[in-house]
Amino acid sequence: MIAANAFGGGSVVLMPLDNVSGEQSATAGLPPLIVKAMEAKGWTVTGGDIEALLENERVRYLDSLDANVRHDILEKTGADAILTVTVYTYAVGRNPTVGLSAHLIDADGKIAWSDVAAVASSDTERAFGLGRKETIEEVAAEAVRKLMESLTRRRAGWRTRSTSPHYVSDDLDKSRPICVLPFDNNSNVPDAPRVLADVLALRLEAAGFSVVDPAVLRAAALKARISLRSVSSPDLATLAKSVGTPLFLRGTVYAYDDPTTHNSAIPPALDVEATLVDVSTAKVLWAAQQNRKGTDYIGFLMLGAVSNSVSLTDRVATEMIATARTNHANKNASGDRAAVASLGRKGRQQQLHTGQSQR
Repeated sequence: MIAANAFGGGSVVLMPLDNVSGEQSATAGLPPLIVKAMEAKGWTVTGGDIEALLENERVRYLDSLDANVRHDILEKTGADAILTVTVYTYAVGRNPTVGLSAHLIDADGKIAWSDVAAVASSDTERAFGLGRKETIEEVAAEAVRKLMESLTRRRAGWRTRSTSPHYVSDDLDKSRPICVLPFDNNSNVPDAPRVLADVLALRLEAAGFSVVDPAVLRAAALKARISLRSVSSPDLATLAKSVGTPLFLRGTVYAYDDPTTHNSAIPPALDVEATLVDVSTAKVLWAAQQNRKGTDYIGFLMLGAVSNSVSLTDRVATEMIATARTNHANKNASGDRAAVASLGRKGRQQQLHTGQSQR
C-alpha cells in the first residue's frame, strides 16, 4: 500500500527492529541498510536516543504504537513519520534467508506505506549459477532493496490463483474496519501466527480494507481483561464496542514448514484457514482456506518456486484475500454461523467450494 506522502522529502524516525527471528545479528546488520535505503528515497532518518525514549514510555510492543507514544516520539525527535520494521527471518546457513516487513506511519497514525519482502540466497541465482549472493549480508541488502522498491511505486501484485476454497457473504463490504486476532497454531513454528497475521493485515489494507491497529486492539483487551489467546464470542462483542467495529478475523495455522528452521532444502509449506465474523449479527462474512508448498509455483523451465516461508505467506495471503470480492452476485450464499462453523474442516472446505462454484 502506498500513499502520496510516502514519496520522501521529510524526516523519519526508525524504531528499533521488532526481531521475531530471534537472531541478534539482525539488529546490527539491518538498520544501516534500512537507513541507507530510506535516504536514497529522499528521507532524512533521525531519532537520537530512541531506545531511552521508549524505555521512559514503557513501550512493550514495537510493531504498533498507541497515539500518546506516537505523539511523544514525533515531538521529541522532530520527525514527520515513524518507520517500524519487523524481522521474521534472518537465517545464516546453507541458504541464507532474510524476511521482513515495514510500516511508515504518519503523525495521524495512518499507514502511509507498508510492504513485506523476503529473499533467500537461492532466489538470487541467475542462469548457469551466476550472480548468487552467498552471504547473509548480501542477502539482507537484497531483501531491503526489494522491500523498499514499492516506497516510490506500487509493486506489481502476485499473479493469484483462484483455487482457494472460499465463501463470501453478500454483506461483505469495505466500509468497516477489521480486527485481526491471533490465529490458533497447530504448526511446529511458534511464530507462524504472528507472521501470518502481519502479512494478512498488510495485504488486506493493500486490497482496500481498513485494519484496526494492533495497539488499539491490545489496549481494549487489556482494559476489558480479555486474553486474545482464548477469546470467546461474548468477549468479542465486548471488544467490538471499544475498537469501533464488530468485524474480527480469526483462523488456524495447520502447517508452517520453514526451511530455515532445520537449515534444510525442503520447500516451505503453509496450510491455513481464516474466517471473518460480524459479531453483531453472528454472521460469517468471508472464509477462505489455502494449502500451498513453494514448489506449487514452479513454471516454465522449473523456475518460479518460492524458496522461503515469508514469501510463501505473502503469496498465500494475497490469494486468499483475492477471493474476498465485495458486492458480488452470489445471492444464494448464507452467512449463518451455524451453516459454516458447525462443519468439520473437510465439510467446511466442501461448503466453501460450493460457495465458489455458485458465483
